[in-house]
Amino acid sequence: MTESKKVLVVDDETNIRYLLSDFLSSKGFEVSLAKDGQESLDQLENESFDLVITDIHMPRLDGIEMLKRMEKASRKEKIIIMTGDPTDRRLMELKMPHVVTRLSKPFGMDNLLNVAIAATANKKIRPRMETRHPIY
Repeated sequence: MTESKKVLVVDDETNIRYLLSDFLSSKGFEVSLAKDGQESLDQLENESFDLVITDIHMPRLDGIEMLKRMEKASRKEKIIIMTGDPTDRRLMELKMPHVVTRLSKPFGMDNLLNVAIAATANKKIRPRMETRHPIY
């Protein structure tokens, strides 16, 4: 990557947030962290990002409501959804043009990296469905 892309990682699990931050930072991304949807919206009021990587099930404000509020505010960030429950009906009903993919936990870090690079380069995304190298 020639210029550092800004990524916001949103997850209520501290270990996941820091693991993703360390990994993406080591690959040249500028990473900010939020522990829930409300904290991410607070950051989005003052900053723009190239990519938001978010969990769905979080306390205070979950990922679905966060994404709805981002849509209402006409946010343009690309979005990668991480979820441990890919059968969540709310995901099926979510209509957000900036969601580039949904990754089922656990997922491989190489897969996340490929998707993040493609999303920030505005390329077509074709994630591999694998669970051989879980994030936790």
